[in-house]
Amino acid sequence: MKYKRLAAAVLAAALWLTGCGGAAAPAAPAGSGAASQSAADTAVQTAQKDRITEQFTLEKTIQLYEWGSAQKLTIHVPQLVCDSPDAAYLNDELAAMYAADFRQYEDSPEIEPQQDEWSPEIYINWDAYWYGDCVSLVVFRYDGGTDPGYSRGWCFDFATGKQVSVAEMLQRMGLDPDAVQQQMLREAMQTFDRHMAQGGYYEGLRSGGNLASMRMNTLENNQLDDLCLLLPEQNRLVLRGGCSSPAGSGWRQLDVEIPLQAADPQPQTVLTDTYGSASVQLEGTQGTITLRRTPETAAWDTDYGIRLEQDHTYPILGIYNEYIDLCIGELGASFHPVVYLLTRDGVVEYVDVLHCLMFGSALVCQDPIYIANQGVALERSGREVNLRREDGSVLELAPLTAEWNAQELPYEVTGAFNDMGDDQFDWMDVESNGSVQMGVQDNNVFYQGYADYLGVVPEGMVLGVWTNETVDGMPGITFVAAMKYDLYNETLTLTMINGQNPFAEGKTQLQLTRCPDN
Repeated sequence: MKYKRLAAAVLAAALWLTGCGGAAAPAAPAGSGAASQSAADTAVQTAQKDRITEQFTLEKTIQLYEWGSAQKLTIHVPQLVCDSPDAAYLNDELAAMYAADFRQYEDSPEIEPQQDEWSPEIYINWDAYWYGDCVSLVVFRYDGGTDPGYSRGWCFDFATGKQVSVAEMLQRMGLDPDAVQQQMLREAMQTFDRHMAQGGYYEGLRSGGNLASMRMNTLENNQLDDLCLLLPEQNRLVLRGGCSSPAGSGWRQLDVEIPLQAADPQPQTVLTDTYGSASVQLEGTQGTITLRRTPETAAWDTDYGIRLEQDHTYPILGIYNEYIDLCIGELGASFHPVVYLLTRDGVVEYVDVLHCLMFGSALVCQDPIYIANQGVALERSGREVNLRREDGSVLELAPLTAEWNAQELPYEVTGAFNDMGDDQFDWMDVESNGSVQMGVQDNNVFYQGYADYLGVVPEGMVLGVWTNETVDGMPGITFVAAMKYDLYNETLTLTMINGQNPFAEGKTQLQLTRCPDN
């Protein structure tokens, strides 16, 4: 129904429709200034309008059931006027998603709602945003109630008759898709964390790993191919995604503006701290933790089986916010360093260094402690770290850290999974309390151990796995992997972060299939 475009100075010359390509539009009448520009704009708009029409339109109020209330339907479904296979496929997809359920009401009688009667509405409409011969088609659907509705987008190039990806569109605009992707993930996660800290969080969310699932969904559903590309006005690019929410449908829309012109690089604030044998440095979202081999870290070999041969620097994985302060403290009796990070929104995040090292050499930032909020500074008090808040109060972080570490594993990564590729049978069984069993090397080697949730990265929820020595005397194994569950195909993709893949030596990624419940 609606058409949005970049100004003619940014657009390529408009084409009159001939199949998917066509001849260039005739020159605008001679003139100068606004009149000439207006004529050119009109030609562009006319050419664009002819390329997208509506394949289904329905606007009426009906009675769905004999004793039901009135239901208002406002349905507008677009179609591409192009004879290419990609256009036909996209038109069929639009029809199946937005028109099929409502064709049965085309012949339904129109009714007048009774006075003061509230009529729920189903609303479907669309916008077209043009960049040269390419269009970003965005369809919005609202099904009534308190949920805000949702959008879905497609990009199509009329010059070639091909559907194009959001990444390709960004490249045509002179942008780096990888950089835009990282910005989108950061904005989405910051928005989610901010909402949780401002009242969205409640204690039950950590039960069953729900909080981890919500953070993972926020990352997973803001990949470029899942976003809508909007060009609301000249030199403005907006990517529409969303983030998880504990209310309503569980999802809230998020629009992120992406500069079309590269801004001058701004100097990043560098945050550092040193405590005992540990030091941390954070610049933007790039952070590292350095551990020195000293008597206190050498003692880890005896106490925990963690051997630090020499000084080592580790990158911090899973940090997405902007930070204003950091501080290293301890947890427990022995040297147990924890790096605390304070976000610009006043929320505390942390990296439990010793906890992560028990599973390998990957340091992952845990979920934020959302109830440790409204902070202005981190302060070390003896061996532990406290949060100073806006109201002047002080919050001890060590007890909250221990509590936050004790999370159940998310549902998506628990259960029985198997791999029957390469003519062998391997399996893994993970329980919500962290108990793990694995049969590997064609079920000839059996491991038992423990898994713990460490945080989220774009590749999935990060689990650290530790196993005992086998009954045959083989040493136990440790590894860290990101796990992402595909609900529709019931598969679990395992991406190795650290350690050896126990199911397929040398492979960094493996797909396991969920076993049916008995």
